[in-house]
Amino acid sequence: MTAASSSSSPLPLPSDIIFKILTRTSLRTLDTCKAVNKEWHDLIFESSFMPQFCARNQNISGYFVQTLSKTKHLTEFVSMDGCSGNSTTAPLHLPIDDELVKPRGNYCFDMKIEASTKQGMLCCVRRAKHEYRYHVCKPSTKQWLKLPNPRTRYSTVKVALIVLRSNPLYFRIIRLSSPRTVYHHYRKLGLEYYRCEIFDSECWEWRQGKDLLFPQGLYFDTFTPAVNAGGLIYLKLRDDQVMALNYNGEEAFPRFSLPKPPAFDKYKDYYPYNQLVEYKGKLGFTCLSPKGMELWVFNNGNQVWELKKEVDVETVKGVTKFPTPVGFYNADIALMKDYYEVIFYKLQDKSFNVVKLDKCPNVQEIFPFRSDLEPIDLRMLGANIISSTKQLCRPSWISIVTVFIFLFGILLFSHA
Repeated sequence: MTAASSSSSPLPLPSDIIFKILTRTSLRTLDTCKAVNKEWHDLIFESSFMPQFCARNQNISGYFVQTLSKTKHLTEFVSMDGCSGNSTTAPLHLPIDDELVKPRGNYCFDMKIEASTKQGMLCCVRRAKHEYRYHVCKPSTKQWLKLPNPRTRYSTVKVALIVLRSNPLYFRIIRLSSPRTVYHHYRKLGLEYYRCEIFDSECWEWRQGKDLLFPQGLYFDTFTPAVNAGGLIYLKLRDDQVMALNYNGEEAFPRFSLPKPPAFDKYKDYYPYNQLVEYKGKLGFTCLSPKGMELWVFNNGNQVWELKKEVDVETVKGVTKFPTPVGFYNADIALMKDYYEVIFYKLQDKSFNVVKLDKCPNVQEIFPFRSDLEPIDLRMLGANIISSTKQLCRPSWISIVTVFIFLFGILLFSHA
């Protein structure tokens, strides 16, 4: 072998071989693979990647959709064909939906998703009568764990869940709440304020962060979940502003405006149907336009929005009256919703997959979700893992009275 040949670098692998290798990696290493180089990053976001990845690894990728009906939250999991796991995991749901685990009697019971991650976890709040309890869970393995409660007497406004490390698991929860205090000194200054609390799984407790201040009358957009992209949490405000928080609950840089399409003044009726989304690891923004749908991507470096795509959606209107863009499954598949269905719309060939909603008409919130089927330690050994709503419910009054009579009988017998 010559010196020249020994020093030459090996030939790069063809893209199709790299694609097959990536579809066989684990969910824990998938995000690491995205950061290797641009080619790997783009391959993972191809429209055909996730169905093959899920099929070969029995993983799950899709969305939890949620709506409020008669004071109770209804949830449903939707995904593309081949991305919902195997027969042992489908349908994926919260334990409140399990027919075998129903609350006793007329016990007032509700489970609401507050935040999701693409590492298989949800943050949920269980309401029993007028009491609330925070939980983290991995629904694909039916693992549930109680958390210490934050200040639940303050009304929850927004929640974000961030997984910082998968093995061992390390996560944080950022909760913004409204104290509703009329005579606070911020209000005297003409300011709205929101209390920030951060739960850290390493110390297993909540700590108070810095209050977030707003001009009076400015609020968060009610049904827009937090978007986790590029190491920041993005929250949509009602005056077409966006707030960026770091993982300590502090503002990363000044608030910025949403992009306004060039035809905004003439077609302003289209503009309210918009959504913050995560697109290829970056912050994105979708909105309806006279031509169909627009996708904008935010560049953190120079703090500007760039128009990425403008797509015709006339083919979708043939099967649904008012398709509204609400997310991006990957680089070329948009998620759209109507009253009784969600649509996975392929931008390249304008084909689509319609998923009928069984119990969540008029979807209000959408949570991206991705998971494997491997159990995890939600907390270190010794944690009280809850796996069903039977364990989430308090004992009924009949059980309490029965135990009381039994103990009272033993007491009388011992003194006889």
